[in-house]
Amino acid sequence: MKASWRGLRLILRYLARYRTETSLGLLGLVVSDAAQLTLPFLTKHVIDGLAAGQGPALLRGWLLGIAGLAVVAYGARCLWRFCFFGIARRCDIQIRRDIYTRAIRLSLTTHAGMTSGHVMSLATSDVLAVRMVLAFALMSAFDALVFGFLSMGALVYLQPRLALYCLLPYPVLGIIMKLVFGWSYAAYDKVQRSLDEMTEKARESIAGIRVLRTAVQEDSDVAQFAALSQTQMQRFLAHVKLDGLYSPATMILSGAAAATLLSAGGADVVDGTITVGDFAAFAAFLAQLTWPMVAAAWTLSLCQRGAASMERIDGLLGTEPEPLEFPAPAARSGGSLEARALSFTYPGAPHPALRELSFALAAGGSLGIVGEVGSGKSTLVRLLLRLYTPPPGALQLDGCAVESLPLTQLRASVAWVEQEAFLFSQSIAENLRLGHPAATFEQIQAAAEQAELHAEVLSFPQGYDTLLGERGVTLSGGQKQRLCLARALLKPAPLLVLDDTLSAVDAHTEEKILQRLNQRRLDGQQTLLVISHRISSVRDLDQILVLHEGTVVGRGTHAELLAQGGFYARLHDLQTHELEEREA
Repeated sequence: MKASWRGLRLILRYLARYRTETSLGLLGLVVSDAAQLTLPFLTKHVIDGLAAGQGPALLRGWLLGIAGLAVVAYGARCLWRFCFFGIARRCDIQIRRDIYTRAIRLSLTTHAGMTSGHVMSLATSDVLAVRMVLAFALMSAFDALVFGFLSMGALVYLQPRLALYCLLPYPVLGIIMKLVFGWSYAAYDKVQRSLDEMTEKARESIAGIRVLRTAVQEDSDVAQFAALSQTQMQRFLAHVKLDGLYSPATMILSGAAAATLLSAGGADVVDGTITVGDFAAFAAFLAQLTWPMVAAAWTLSLCQRGAASMERIDGLLGTEPEPLEFPAPAARSGGSLEARALSFTYPGAPHPALRELSFALAAGGSLGIVGEVGSGKSTLVRLLLRLYTPPPGALQLDGCAVESLPLTQLRASVAWVEQEAFLFSQSIAENLRLGHPAATFEQIQAAAEQAELHAEVLSFPQGYDTLLGERGVTLSGGQKQRLCLARALLKPAPLLVLDDTLSAVDAHTEEKILQRLNQRRLDGQQTLLVISHRISSVRDLDQILVLHEGTVVGRGTHAELLAQGGFYARLHDLQTHELEEREA
């Protein structure tokens, strides 16, 4: 119950942004209700007039009045529908925008604790449930209250004693509503959590369809999805059963009220206590009282769903985002990088990923980092970009601690090409412009040439306008990596970080790319940090670090490290032997 009211209050915050439209909608609703409630009184006079043998002219006036009220009711109904439906649609758009904005601004640590399916479910099913509250539930609740109280007032006005008899069953309905109100919230929350799991399973299976097919696990995956669907259906049925408790109760109690009217009211008509017109008007008001009771059940269901969904949405919107400050444009940095006894442990990890890492990379210089898988190479980049926050002062860019720099300024200073090439389902040119939207076509071509990609792009039927499939599925692994490299080269950043970028590129192409990158560095365009498990990617750099379990176990130039022996020398000999075998 408490959670339900909180969810409704959160929904009302969005509604409060449209006070004028809400006021007009409520006015239209009141006018529509007043017109409908006046109709039984006019009907009463018509019936009593007929019974009294009044002339056609008098009856014609009453009939014109009824027609006029019908027109007013229709116009007022159009007004409130236009207002409330419009508000619901605008709030729908705003909530989706808020979800998307918050989702893309969450920290990497926060993202690790939620699934993509959860976010997708929030932006679709949950937003739809909230929209139904704004479009129908709140309006129906207000309408039921106004219509219900005015109808009961009219019943008391017409015949107080008969009204008391007919209204006796309705307090029982309130007790049933209170019980269902609490049960339904928890049931619908379980339904939405099941939907999260189904959505995430579908997303994951579609993304990994090639792996499933090569492992011949399609049937097994379908069975898993079917099990999740079955669970979701069972939970939804449990929720529907709770909703179903109210409607039969409404019909039974309304029937009891109608039976009371027929027995007690019929006797009053026979005795002459009330007129036939009074009885007809009383019956009309009692019938109209059924609508608020039915609306209460429908409103209850919509409010419970909307409140539960809004609580889930608020769980995301209430999560603290990364502080993306937008400072005034600063002077271009040189790209120097320094680590001072940098140690870092991932949340929940048993051992540190980095231990007392120290180095200095001057502006315009180059540094290579080599190590086995899990040695902490990529962790350094994540800390540099503040995907995770480093210890205070332990990592500095141009003499400033990275945690003290605004994120927008920090990330604008670094062009990063990560291990896994990620491309969007857009054209090649649009993918290249990601880090530099204002880049000219000539700049795009120049970046592609430096990445040894230009000639291959021109071989495509539409050149740089070629649309890529999802995650660049139409390109080979090497083409994806080189396109991501070209994207980073196009970005006007002083520090270029390559994280095992050329692992899928052949040795000859790699050599040509590295020569061009080294020339960029010598021309003073960028500082270069290369992380790789391939010796060929780092051998010509100014300095090389060798990492093992997060600790520096070797430091020096290529020649110095070969002379020292150890892991670097063994890795060099192994890779040289493999290259000779391939060439042979």
